[in-house]
Amino acid sequence: MQLEILTNDQQYTSICEDYWQQDEDGKLVLKVQEIAVKHKIQARIISRYVKQHAYVWSASICCRYCEEPYRFSSRAQYQERNRYAGSICQKCSEAARKNIVAQKRNFLLQFRQATANNKPDLATFDLKSSIYLLTIIHALSNEDFSAINPLSDYPDYTLSPDPISDRCILQHLIDKHLLLINLDSSPEAVELNVDDTATINLAMSSFDFALDRQEIYKFIDGFLDIEALQNIRHSPEFIELCKLIQLQECIAFLIVKLEEHQLYFSPGEKTQNTIRQCLESFSVAQIYNFIWRATRDAAAYYMRSNVSKKQAANTVVRSISRSLEQALAYDWDVKAFSRNYDLPQSSLSYVIFNIILGKDACGFKQPLHELLQENDSQPDS
Repeated sequence: MQLEILTNDQQYTSICEDYWQQDEDGKLVLKVQEIAVKHKIQARIISRYVKQHAYVWSASICCRYCEEPYRFSSRAQYQERNRYAGSICQKCSEAARKNIVAQKRNFLLQFRQATANNKPDLATFDLKSSIYLLTIIHALSNEDFSAINPLSDYPDYTLSPDPISDRCILQHLIDKHLLLINLDSSPEAVELNVDDTATINLAMSSFDFALDRQEIYKFIDGFLDIEALQNIRHSPEFIELCKLIQLQECIAFLIVKLEEHQLYFSPGEKTQNTIRQCLESFSVAQIYNFIWRATRDAAAYYMRSNVSKKQAANTVVRSISRSLEQALAYDWDVKAFSRNYDLPQSSLSYVIFNIILGKDACGFKQPLHELLQENDSQPDS
């Protein structure tokens, strides 16, 4: 152990030397109380004096990067000195952190430049891009349209009923050059890969609009024009988006209800086709009823029978299909459920049903075929 004195004061020097004095076995010779008596000072201030005026170091305990020995200013630190061996000092850790942040920012810059080269033209917006952009504006834009906040900042709020679709919406708008990743996005949004590439978490990233503020105002005004909305309502692409939102809402409810019973299931094409068949005749709120019954029966089947959770969960789709067949055959008046507290209306659903169709909760409480009939019965403006 090497002692370094940082003062010319003789009393402080003597206190520090006594504090760090070791015998030939490397054990500290004097107790703090003994040092206090010797120098006629209070014991509680000795550690403060030592920390201010001295430190010890050992050539064998140093930063593995810069090889600078660690400095120990208290006995407690010195007694735990071996845990510092082979570690990285604070200075090198901070330098490494800044280097990683710089690398991540460089990847963000490359990602932004790849998108920024082609500025979008308002006149060429397709319907899906327009609806997705309005969804982003409604959900994540700040008041003056100067930035788009990260989706992860709103854990209880979604763009769509499906987290995977949320990311697809963001990626679609990036691919269409409508969103530019913000260079001040959190470094945590970028994961550096071992092959010198990076993966960007879109949900944790913030964005800028590729359009300027006046263009955004013009886009919103043009989209909400009465004649434009009427044309959108008659669009086959719009109808498909309506169907997709209703399907996603049902799938999300199915997953939530299964998880409540600790049953886990990955909905595939068979499940989606069954839900689509239900949506041809019933509302999302009514299909919630089918799903609730099916998941309840699956949980009961698991409890009373010697079957796996997977086998129990696999009965759900067949049960929903059976409820659909019986409801149609016997002309049941299927009770509609309320929207689940854990599944609030998504921003995309709000844009499609509340803004474009102009009816609150219509996409949840009414079957789509009824909505379309009402829409067709309305005269064009």
